[in-house]
Amino acid sequence: MTPNASPTVDRLAGLFDWDGATETEIDWTALTEAAGHPFPEDYRRFVERFPHGSIGFLEVLHPSDWGVPEFLRYARNWHHVMNKRAECTGGFPYHFGTSPGDLRVWGAVNFDYLLCWHLDDGPPEQWPTVVCDTALIDPPEPYAGTATALLVEIAELRNPVPVIGYVTEIDGVPFRLVRHE
Repeated sequence: MTPNASPTVDRLAGLFDWDGATETEIDWTALTEAAGHPFPEDYRRFVERFPHGSIGFLEVLHPSDWGVPEFLRYARNWHHVMNKRAECTGGFPYHFGTSPGDLRVWGAVNFDYLLCWHLDDGPPEQWPTVVCDTALIDPPEPYAGTATALLVEIAELRNPVPVIGYVTEIDGVPFRLVRHE
């Protein structure tokens, strides 16, 4: 393990039979400044270890895919769309954005569900994940672990968040990284 290694990311690499690393270096200081919030350590290790790609039906937003401005714009577009939907439907318990209390998108499941950090004033490593239906029909479901812990549980077919449990129940779904070029 390298000094910046993460046991959870290493576990994920083992599950995906992934031995590589990304070719792009991420300027985390610039990204944090541009985003207006830090990023959890496990997420940083994930994007340093894995290139942009899909994991079965899951996609983790990856700053090396688009560059910092487009990466942030993509998340902000989701935030805008989801806030508008919440405004129209009423009663949604969260706001999407980059301030404490907001949900910040970090991934998607088939564009049917968003994987979000629930930002707070605590350390980013303790931000829980909330899974949100993009149609705002299903209630949001919290997951107490980190982003990569959720990915590990899904890859191990443990169905940690029932609303997206279907991804672990589909026969023949390859839980491996499929690199997007």
